Amino acid sequence: MTKLVSGNGTPGERAAPTKSGTNDSKIGSRLDVGALVKKDGKEYRRYYLQLNINAENSTIRKEAQQDSHRNLSFADVEIKQNPTDAETEAAVESLFDDLSNNVEAD
Repeated sequence: MTKLVSGNGTPGERAAPTKSGTNDSKIGSRLDVGALVKKDGKEYRRYYLQLNINAENSTIRKEAQQDSHRNLSFADVEIKQNPTDAETEAAVESLFDDLSNNVEAD
């Protein structure tokens, strides 16, 4: 999670979870790295929630087969160099809140 808070990554690449084993099929979704965003003088990294084509869940799989690069939601994470454990934990909590609040309706 420190990687997310540090803002590392190239836009369009996967941020999490790692693409290994059965992660894609079991989890069914992923975070992709977005652009850097400035808000109130602070720098944030935008992350997008996308679905995986090979998800075990048939509903997720069918939706992903229509457009696996569709951004279902997004979250902006404030970039911190050498974040503390508490800052990382707060950022992850905020990320999930943002993803929940920013879901795009069809």
